[in-house]
Amino acid sequence: MIKKSYIFIFLILIIIFTISGCISPQKNQISIIRRSIVNDAKMYIGTKYKYGGTNPSGFDCSGFVQFIYKKNGISIPRTVMEMERMAKRVKNPKIGDIVTFDDPLHVGILIGNNKFIHSSTKKGVTIGKLSEKWYREKIRGYFSFFF
Repeated sequence: MIKKSYIFIFLILIIIFTISGCISPQKNQISIIRRSIVNDAKMYIGTKYKYGGTNPSGFDCSGFVQFIYKKNGISIPRTVMEMERMAKRVKNPKIGDIVTFDDPLHVGILIGNNKFIHSSTKKGVTIGKLSEKWYREKIRGYFSFFF
């Protein structure tokens, strides 16, 4: 009888926390999708760069980001400018958000630890460091499709 009481109390507490917003199934689901975006993107490291490329036979930067998001059930625009218009600019980006650069327009996916994954014209899909001078000086902004 005592075990049933504990189970009942536990279930009541879960319901209360969920209703009060302390436990958010939606936020948890978004966190899972963000991690999946990063993990999926890493699977393509080494894939060659191809201008206009949108599939694993070769990616350009925005084609790569669009492909990874689509693989995770999220439809986003094809170009950097369209991505910036559709997404929400954020000050505190999280993994799975995008980072855009100027001159030339470029985009990558944030993977944590001040790093991002992108399709580079020289290396194909690779990991870059936001602390590197070239990237640091050309950041346009951080954007999220999770809002």
